[in-house]
Amino acid sequence: MFRRITSYLLVVLLVFALAGCGSSSSDSETDTQARRDDWGETTEVTEEKTTEKKTTEEKTTEATTAQATVTDSSNASDDSDDEDDNQPSNSDTSNGESTKSTGGKLIVLDPGHSNIVTGNTEPLGPGSGEMKAADSTGTHGTTSGLSEIELNFQVATQLKAELEARGYTVLMTRYDNDTAISCSERAQVANNAGADAFIRIHADGSESSSSSGAMAICITPSNPYTASTYSESRKLSDAVLNAYVASTGFSSRGVWETDTMTGNNWSKVPCTLIEMGFMTNPNEDSLMADPSFQQKIVTGIANGIDNYFAN
Repeated sequence: MFRRITSYLLVVLLVFALAGCGSSSSDSETDTQARRDDWGETTEVTEEKTTEKKTTEEKTTEATTAQATVTDSSNASDDSDDEDDNQPSNSDTSNGESTKSTGGKLIVLDPGHSNIVTGNTEPLGPGSGEMKAADSTGTHGTTSGLSEIELNFQVATQLKAELEARGYTVLMTRYDNDTAISCSERAQVANNAGADAFIRIHADGSESSSSSGAMAICITPSNPYTASTYSESRKLSDAVLNAYVASTGFSSRGVWETDTMTGNNWSKVPCTLIEMGFMTNPNEDSLMADPSFQQKIVTGIANGIDNYFAN
C-alpha cells in the first residue's frame, strides 16, 4: 500500500515537472519572437533610416549636381555674354535694316573751318596738280560777332543729337574748334567710315550786307574726281536745301554745281555743302546766332536727310 502511494506521488511530481518545462519553453519562444519582432522593427527602422539617409544623400547629390549645372549654365551664359561683348555688335546693323528708309544710316557731319589753320595746301582732288589752301578760318557775324567756326560747330553738335534721336549713327569731322584738319582729311573721315551721307555745314559771307539766302553746293556731272557720286549728291543737296528753307523761312539760292570745292571732290560718298545764310547780313546773322532759331536750322537739315533716304 505504501509503495502504491509512493509511486503515485512520484508520478504526480513528474507531471508537474514536465508542465514547468513546457511553460518555460513557451515563454522563451514568446520572448524570442518578441525579440525577433523587436529586431525586425529595429532592422526595418534602421533600413528606413538608412534608406532615408541614402535618399537625403541622393537628393543632396542631385541638388549639388543641379547647382553645378546651373553654375555651369550661368558660367556658360556669362562666357557667351563675354563673347558677345567681344564680338562686333549687330544691333546697329539690325536697327539700320529695320529703319532703312529714314534712320539707322551713318551720317558724317563736317562743321566747316577751325581755329587752327596750318597754312598748308593740298590737291583740289585726288591726283590733281592744282593746289588750294587746306583750310581757312571762314567768315564771322557782323552783328552777332560770332565766328563761322563756332556757328558751324553749334549747329553740327545739335544736329548730331537730333539725328541720333531719329535713329541715325552720326560722326563728326571735328569735336572742338581747335582741331587742325584739312578739307581732304574731312572727306576722308566720311570715306573711311563708309558714310551714307556727308553733310558739310557752312555759313556765307559777302562784301554786301544785303546778300541773303541759303544755298547747297555739290559736284558737277563731269567731275574729274568723283563723278560716280553726282546723282546722289545732287539728290541729297536738293533734299537738304528744300527742307532747310521750309523750316527756316530763308530764301533759296538753289544748288550750285561746281568742281572747285576740295572737300566735295575728295568725297567718295554722297556729299553736299549747305551754306546756311549770310553772316554779313544783319538779319540772317542775328537769327543764326539765336539758339531758338538754331533749332529750326537743325530741324530743316534733319528733315532734308530724312527726305533724301525716304525717296
